[in-house]
Parts: sequence; structure tokens; C-alpha cells
Amino acid sequence: STARTASAISLAQSGLRTTFRAHSAGDRRNMDIKHIVIYKGTDHHSAFPEIIRLQNDELLTVFRQAPVRAGTGVHRERNAKVTHFHQDTSSRAALVRSLDDGDTWDPTSFVIVDPADGVQDHNMAMISQVSSGEVIVNNMRLFSHLDEEGKSKLAGKREVLPDRPERPFDSMAFDSLYMMRSSDNGHTWGAPEAFGISPMTYWSHTGKTGIVELPDGTWLAPFHGHPASDPKGRIFVARSRDSGKTWGEPSTVAYDPDGRVGFGEPPLLRLKSGRLVTMIRTNEADGFMYQAFSDDDGWTWQGLQRTPMWGHPCNVIELRSGRILCTYGYRREPYGVRACFSDDQGETWDIGREVVLRDDGQHLDLGYPAS
Repeated sequence: STARTASAISLAQSGLRTTFRAHSAGDRRNMDIKHIVIYKGTDHHSAFPEIIRLQNDELLTVFRQAPVRAGTGVHRERNAKVTHFHQDTSSRAALVRSLDDGDTWDPTSFVIVDPADGVQDHNMAMISQVSSGEVIVNNMRLFSHLDEEGKSKLAGKREVLPDRPERPFDSMAFDSLYMMRSSDNGHTWGAPEAFGISPMTYWSHTGKTGIVELPDGTWLAPFHGHPASDPKGRIFVARSRDSGKTWGEPSTVAYDPDGRVGFGEPPLLRLKSGRLVTMIRTNEADGFMYQAFSDDDGWTWQGLQRTPMWGHPCNVIELRSGRILCTYGYRREPYGVRACFSDDQGETWDIGREVVLRDDGQHLDLGYPAS
């Protein structure tokens, strides 16, 4: 192996950034890991980051913020130390930037991309830059804290989600997917644009990456969701031929016709070879991530199989060397974030040299790395 076989930037839900260099093809004993705080505040909990390198080499990190509130947190006792909520009508999306490859992040570069409106939860934002230079953030919104009157007003107009009494934010309803655009590298943003996926009536969320642009200018986006008749999640890819104004032609990537396993939160990667690769979080399965690939620009998908990587959710990028890096949350003790490499376009993964980026998480609701 060369002196430095990989270099990447990974971010965790804690708001930390990790730069790691593998001196021996992922040998964790020889890792030089530097941890840097990108952004930290006392009034908001910052989480769910996504990172891109702009065409001018600046780095942007977009993330969700929710106010810090008194209480025991969410998900019963497992998050007893947490004082933010996954659904919050005062949540927002924001970003910061780095001009020096991530070594420093200027707090004065903080920009609110999708401001809170007091009505909806602004969920995890994904970011990308297309060939025109336009920067795109796509997101999902939920009506939150609905009482019976609020649910009745939305009945028949939006999908009201089943009540989950163990969560502290009452009933929710899916509103729509939203897109924000910037023509000046993320310094200013246009008004949020609602969009759906014709002709589907999914409750859906964009995947763990933003827009993927094909050579012909078509935009692809990964989604997960479910039709009303299927309570389990499924993965699909939709496309836009008019720069995100309309979306359609969805292709199913993965679903379980028997309704036993749910699939969700798919990142989408286009390799230099043109192959599309996605990694998939699963529910009601065995905790391992699944993967699939497409060699025809996402129209058909093959090779759905379990990977040797245990954890979720995940992110995938192709390194300059051609290797694929997958980073993922590790939601059992010791809680943290891990990484694994593939030398053959995702056909196999070197799980024997799995890299431990962090192993000091407080509880299992963590991860959401981006590289």
C-alpha cells in the first residue's frame, strides 16, 4: 500500500468532524485521527450533517438544528440525556463553510438555509452542487404537535401518521418535500419550493445524499417511503429533466413483498464507471446494511444483498484511488461511528479492517455520518 491510501472527511450527529488517513489500507492501529468541532451552540442541538466540496474547493456542511428544551428527550429511556426532539416546529436547517479543507470552520459563515416557521418540523437536509454551479438543498417537512382538530383539518389532504404515544411530539402529518436553491455558493437562498413525485402518493424522505446529476443533465434523487397500503419502507429513485422543477419516473430499488423488512435512508453514489450504488438501512432485519446497484442510470436495480457492515445509517463516496468508503453509525455498545472500504466497486467490503472513528457515543440514537 502507499503511504496514504485514503483521505476523507466524516461527520457525526454530535457535530464533530473527523479527518482520517489510512497508512496501511485501513489498519486502525496506524490511523492518524484528528477531531475538530465544526459548529457548537448552547441554544440549539445541531445534528444530521451533510457535506460537499464546491466547485471553488470550499467545503459546506449543512445540518439540522432543534432548540434545546427541558425534559428527558425522546424514545423513552434510551435517550434520557437528550434534550432535543426529532420533530420540532422550531427546527431549521443551517450551514457553515470552511476555506481550508476543513481545518477551520468560520462561525461567521453561519447561514440559515430553511428558517423555522413554527408550524412544521424541518427534517434532515441534503446538499449538492450541480454542473451549472447551483447549490441545492432538499428536505422533508412534517406537521408536528397535532391535536385532534389539527388532524381533522389535514384528513384527506395529507397523510396523517399513526400516533406513537411514547414520543413527546404528539401526532404528525407528512406535508411535502422541499427544495432550496442558491446561485452564490450557499451565501443566500431562495424561498423553499414544495415538490412531489408524480404519480406516487408516498410518504417519502430524500435519501442520505442530495441530487446526483447524470452526464445528460438529468437529476436523480434517492428516496425512501411507503404507500398507504404498505407500512414497511421501500427505496426508490426518481428523476427530473427540468432542473428539479418536476419529478417522476420512479424506479423501485428495494422492497420486501412479504412486508417483513423495511428499507430506508439510502445514500446514492455514481461511480466513475457510471455504475450507481446505494447502501440501505433496514428495519425488522438483522442490523446489517443492504446494497444494490444499477448499470443503466437507475432504471433497473440488481444485486440486492446483505453487506458485512453492521450499523446504520450510512454514507458512501468514491475516493480518488477508486476505492469506495462507507461510513456508518454503530448503534450498539460501544456506540459510535465506523468506516469500511471496498476495492472492487462494492462487490466486497474489507470488514476485517473496519475503522473505528468514534466509540464514545452516549446512546444508540447516533451516526448520520457524511463524507
